[in-house]
Amino acid sequence: LLPPDIQASDWRYTLGQTAAGRPALRMGLCAVKELGEAGWRRIEAARRAQPFAGLADFCRRTRLPRDGVTSLIRAGLFDGFGERRRLLWELGGVEYEAAGLELAAPEATPDLPALEALEQTAWAYELLGLAPGGQVMAHYRDELRRAGILSTWQVKAAEAGRRVRVAGLVVVRQRPQTAQGILFLSLEDESGLLDVVVKPTVYSRLRTTPRHEPLLVVEGVVQRAGGATSLLAQQAQPLG
Repeated sequence: LLPPDIQASDWRYTLGQTAAGRPALRMGLCAVKELGEAGWRRIEAARRAQPFAGLADFCRRTRLPRDGVTSLIRAGLFDGFGERRRLLWELGGVEYEAAGLELAAPEATPDLPALEALEQTAWAYELLGLAPGGQVMAHYRDELRRAGILSTWQVKAAEAGRRVRVAGLVVVRQRPQTAQGILFLSLEDESGLLDVVVKPTVYSRLRTTPRHEPLLVVEGVVQRAGGATSLLAQQAQPLG
């Protein structure tokens, strides 16, 4: 999966290639929150004339609102023009209105620290709904491994009845009325998905944690039924 790029992305997802020539899917600008089709049409019309030379050139030719350009920078669409913190600083020095006059380029850029990998991933989840550069749990894997906390694929390979701990991003929460108070979670990490079952007695004890925390460490018992593996939760705590 290739990240969205201000020079290469269309509105919808398109087929492309990696630097090594392997087939890949390029994210479309439709994935970027707060852009909208009207903003895309401005980008498309300007880019059709010629590629963007840089951030200032983009702002001058599209006249997109500053908040929208900020989101595009944070989502990584301008990574080809430089580091994101530097670009955000540069945008602050660009004097323009959405329908206003020409731009004045900033005079100098301070020596800003590079964006940390975890913060970059967090921005991607916030603005794109996913992280094309890597799943968030990859940032914690070494520490989790040292603590004896398994990945989802390791849980799926474990024997039924074994008590384990696993960590992941909660991507699904369901508590259907027909399930008699059972909460169903899906934990995602860089190796896949794992279903977690939280029975009513455990749910009442841990109510706020499994219900609201985005990153969880869950302890429970591996169970199998019909070829599917799940975890019957006994404990849960925020990952932090």
